[in-house]
Amino acid sequence: MAETACPTCRTPLPPEALYCLNCGSRTGAGDSRAAAPAPDIGERLAGALGPKYQVRRMLGEGGFAQVFEVFDTDLQRRLAVKVLKPDIAWSAGMLERFREECRAIARLSHSNILAIHFVGEGRGLVYYAMPFVEGEPLSARLRRAGALDPDQAIAIMRPLLDALAHAHTQGLVHRDIKPDNIMLEASTGRPLLVDFGIAKRLDGGGHQTQTGFVVGTPQYMSPEQALGSPPLDHRTDLYSVGAVLYQMVTGTPPFEGASSQEIVGKHLSEPPPLATVRNARIPMWLSEVIVKCLAKDREQRFSSATALIEALGTGRASDQQQRVSAERVARKLASEEATVQLPSAERTRPVSPKAEAPTAPPARRWPLLVPVVALAVAGWVVWGRRPVLAIENRLIAPIRIAVGSDNFEVPAGAQVEHRLRRRPPLLALWFLVRPAGPDGSPLGLELQGRLNTPRRGGRLSWVIDATSADQPVFAPLVTNATEGPLVLTVNAGTLKAMPCGCQVPPGSARYPIGYYPLYQNSSVQATTPAGATATFRDLGTQVDQREGTVGLRFEPKDFPP
Repeated sequence: MAETACPTCRTPLPPEALYCLNCGSRTGAGDSRAAAPAPDIGERLAGALGPKYQVRRMLGEGGFAQVFEVFDTDLQRRLAVKVLKPDIAWSAGMLERFREECRAIARLSHSNILAIHFVGEGRGLVYYAMPFVEGEPLSARLRRAGALDPDQAIAIMRPLLDALAHAHTQGLVHRDIKPDNIMLEASTGRPLLVDFGIAKRLDGGGHQTQTGFVVGTPQYMSPEQALGSPPLDHRTDLYSVGAVLYQMVTGTPPFEGASSQEIVGKHLSEPPPLATVRNARIPMWLSEVIVKCLAKDREQRFSSATALIEALGTGRASDQQQRVSAERVARKLASEEATVQLPSAERTRPVSPKAEAPTAPPARRWPLLVPVVALAVAGWVVWGRRPVLAIENRLIAPIRIAVGSDNFEVPAGAQVEHRLRRRPPLLALWFLVRPAGPDGSPLGLELQGRLNTPRRGGRLSWVIDATSADQPVFAPLVTNATEGPLVLTVNAGTLKAMPCGCQVPPGSARYPIGYYPLYQNSSVQATTPAGATATFRDLGTQVDQREGTVGLRFEPKDFPP
């Protein structure tokens, strides 16, 4: 039998598959077959609910619970019942906290929060029932359609923020905001916030269960949640909102990696990325709102969900909503030049003697010249005072500058002057263009920063060096005088150890491997193919303060046999 494809993520599937093995979506539109419930839990749930409820199928499964579609025969309605997995060692105190949390959520009354109908237990199961929503999670929408238009993203997010504001005033924090927990109702498009992280409270508020694994979703987890820094407050939800909003307008989460540990590490250490850099059509004000949501320090985020709603409303109403493009600027300039030059061209147009009209009195020309002069002055004010941004790059790698729709690159050790398309004040951002490893992946840290331009024109000068980043950094320049390749690890033997992900070929001189965090005891360790190691230690005082570089030469004598 031929394979079919998942209608949501297009993963190839065998024709008999009812659900996609990749994203969990149901595979056949109109397929009347229902997935059989997990035999043990489904049967036990049917017994616990009683004869007036029919357990139809399992809808989904997570680390803590399974969700079943249940039909209420008395009220003729479909329900979604979430069942805690009985094979997890729940203590009596954990289950009591679960019941308390369910009761608190049941008191919430908001049109964008999926309510709880009832909580129950029996046959060794603990569960709660919610309305059944015909629709799809936001994650499925993003997989199918890709990044959303900023206006669409804001239209979905604003009612969810209103729902969060309502929950936060009741003392409830969601703790697991992600696209999978945002349902889009099929009939109305209404967004619904589901799963208030009930199981996430079972350990008494921390980020780990007694089984020792981290709960929450790494791509959207706030730094304090990842570190288990109690107490978690409403601002951890705002961080997750920023991560989701970034994915909505760019198509990808803000931080990605090969493992959960790598992703969490980026949330803890790397600066928040700019959505505008990923997609130039995203308004700068929206990119700034997302960056504020993703601040590492929760004190620097928005003070409340309501404040974030106000920022979204203010941004959309501002003139920054306009996307500035090179084509628009060119059209504007061409239009203004034509408007200014037209009267002059008409005055100098040659005419035949027969058609020559009497010369108008000079006094009558002034009404025509006034708007021409006014337009010329306005053009000079708007365009003549556009500043020149002069960037000197003292780093050993190129940097990219983004100022609104302006993007240009400054080579390593060079100075570039660029005339901006808009007048100050502007937010200028710089990004390090990292060197690539053998597999094409970038090496070292992702460095970036901002240059706030003042309210004036003229020439604006900035110098980017190793002190311009948010943290002290250094770039080892490695000379390999041995006969074989060397594998490098920066700050080896510490919690901040970072393998460079590259090999330095034999004979290389001052080979760049990117920038890394600088400490007083920073080290660089080289390993030969035979496993011998040599280490340069305590590099903190040896680094060039301007370039952030330190030259390291590894010779055969440095590696003991």
